[in-house]
Amino acid sequence: MESADEAFELATDVAFLMPVDPNIEKIQILLDAADDTSVEVEVWDTGRQENYIPYQLQVRDVQTIKKGNKQWIEFNLPWSPESTQNAFVVIKENPSVSVYLSHQPMSGVLSFVREKALNVARGMESLNHDQLVVKWNMKRVVRKPFCFRLATETKAYEPAKIMDGYQRPYGGAHMWLSEPSKDDAWVALKWDKEVEFNEIHITFNDDVNEDLINLHHHRTEFDVIPELVRDYRLEVFEKGNWRILFEVKGNRQRKRKHTLENDVRTEQLRLVVEQTNGTAYAEIVEIRVR
Repeated sequence: MESADEAFELATDVAFLMPVDPNIEKIQILLDAADDTSVEVEVWDTGRQENYIPYQLQVRDVQTIKKGNKQWIEFNLPWSPESTQNAFVVIKENPSVSVYLSHQPMSGVLSFVREKALNVARGMESLNHDQLVVKWNMKRVVRKPFCFRLATETKAYEPAKIMDGYQRPYGGAHMWLSEPSKDDAWVALKWDKEVEFNEIHITFNDDVNEDLINLHHHRTEFDVIPELVRDYRLEVFEKGNWRILFEVKGNRQRKRKHTLENDVRTEQLRLVVEQTNGTAYAEIVEIRVR
């Protein structure tokens, strides 16, 4: 996340949740410093895969920085968990420092602000502010990831994720993301020998973190979830060529089921994404055949 669209003063702790697969070494964070100062960053686990709050401190680092704007500051934060999971990365309060928010969401990455007072929707004022799920709030930074870079590559979005059996985030995003591009992107299933099937099930990413309810006063700034794939086609590899089975335009659904009139036999099936509803990435949660 390098698109610096909005400065955010560190008048309180802020944090971002990110998948760790397989490890973290160094994290670079984009920030401004009004004076010579120091910035502290902590990496916490979440305790359980379904949690989105800090649980146990794993590692911390403090860096001294000079006065200046839009500096990429590197923090040494080595952590190699026993299994793939999320990290809750906390940037500690420092009013002399501002970090940056991007207005380009990144699936699997969430932003939080450690609110000093209750910041909840009307009708929820009875919530206990001392609860971590209340104190760490994303209301002010929803769909706005903090600008950071990893020093090492992650496997969190590799193609194999479409076959790991998860259809929701759980200790990670559990989806494939293509490289950002305006060209077609594709992901394929390949078998050692021919398989026979007549149904193809696809689960697209529709940002399950988005706050959607059926009250008319509650609207998003978009009419269709941007992460959803809009135009795509399904192809099988036959006799050295790709043959189109289905073409879809204008998709707005998370789950699509395609049924063939006759069984097909093939060693390869691929999903080609021609266009999304807004994002630069093709995002696929799962593909199954039956």
